[in-house]
Amino acid sequence: MFSKTARYYDAIYSFKDYRAEAAGIISLIGREHPRARSILDVACGTGEHARLLAADFTVDGIDLEPEFVTSAQSKVSGGNISVADMRAFNLGKRYDVVLCLFSSIGYLLRETEVVRALQCFSDHLADDGVIIVEPWLTPARWQDGRPALAPPVDRPELKICRMNVSERRGDVSLLRFHYLIATPAGVEYVQEDHELALYTVEQMLDCFELAGLVASHDPVGPSGRGLYVARKPGSTPVPA
Repeated sequence: MFSKTARYYDAIYSFKDYRAEAAGIISLIGREHPRARSILDVACGTGEHARLLAADFTVDGIDLEPEFVTSAQSKVSGGNISVADMRAFNLGKRYDVVLCLFSSIGYLLRETEVVRALQCFSDHLADDGVIIVEPWLTPARWQDGRPALAPPVDRPELKICRMNVSERRGDVSLLRFHYLIATPAGVEYVQEDHELALYTVEQMLDCFELAGLVASHDPVGPSGRGLYVARKPGSTPVPA
């Protein structure tokens, strides 16, 4: 995934408003589970969301990329951040909230994998807890052949330009990222290929149901890609 550019991830995504997104998640948790105290951040990346959420909650996290985990550990000193696959992990704990943000669920290319991940989320969820998942784009929203340029990184000792042209193979979006990275040591070219499944809302809701969860869909979410909020059957919002 980001194994070639993990060290530059925070710089590349410095345009992302993590503070506003975290505030939105905190507000959502306040509505859905006002007594929540603990969060598991699945696919936590470098820990930017977790760092901000840790001001109000006890936050643990998992990610598949070891370099991301090292970064997140340095930012969330009070939490347990570890390397794990969202499709098969067992932390031996349960949480009031299980989060999976920034479209990380889209990297699971088969619905059976999504169901397995959601079952793992449910296994780590307190009986009255809530699962919050930010999806990737739906097939209807994907546009083929669209050139994209990420906001450039322009720092005294680091310049990064990332470009790609959107592609599609069936219901999988292909993001072939091309980077030019300039440091005092020189200019490096790097390519990373990312594949994310294009699931419809109906497919995602079916996955939640197959995982034994009851889900609702918000078409907007923290970044315009939507959001799913799910619970175990029979669970209801906990009063403050």
